[in-house]
Amino acid sequence: MATYAFEVALVATAIGAYIDGRTGVLPNWLVLPLIPAGLALNFLAAGTSGLLGSAIGLVVCGLVPLILWLTSGGTAIGGGDVKLFAAIGALLGTYSGLEVQLTAYVALLVIAFFMLAWRGQLSRTLANAFWMAVNWVLPKDKRRVVASEALVAMRLGPAIFLATLVLYLLDSKAAHNLGF
Repeated sequence: MATYAFEVALVATAIGAYIDGRTGVLPNWLVLPLIPAGLALNFLAAGTSGLLGSAIGLVVCGLVPLILWLTSGGTAIGGGDVKLFAAIGALLGTYSGLEVQLTAYVALLVIAFFMLAWRGQLSRTLANAFWMAVNWVLPKDKRRVVASEALVAMRLGPAIFLATLVLYLLDSKAAHNLGF
């Protein structure tokens, strides 16, 4: 991983978390420059192998969120989240990019669980999720319609920042413990 790549990702996700939390959008002016920055930083750090690793990270880390975005019509995950995950892959490489992604999904799940429980919406939300998951295999007369107003929207930007921060601190501590 390139020097300062994690720091760039950390600053960008912090700004993104703030903007996403307030507006519900991860703007292109923030996310898109991270892709060439990640490619360049990794090229400068490790030459063509760094560039190749960065490009693979970009594609692999963008693939699952892109599939979620495409199959849900943009309701499961936003386009800015897809681009940010791809950019994190370009900055950090495949392994660390996927670590951030998985940690962000887990963080969002934990945050959502407690937030919905606090609001008294947990059981209704879990029931809606169940019906959305099984409706596609049920005969039409057995399906339950889940009204769009019953769905709960969560912002992924803050969870992506939290995941990046936690993994940065763990990576920094591990490096420090090894004497670097």
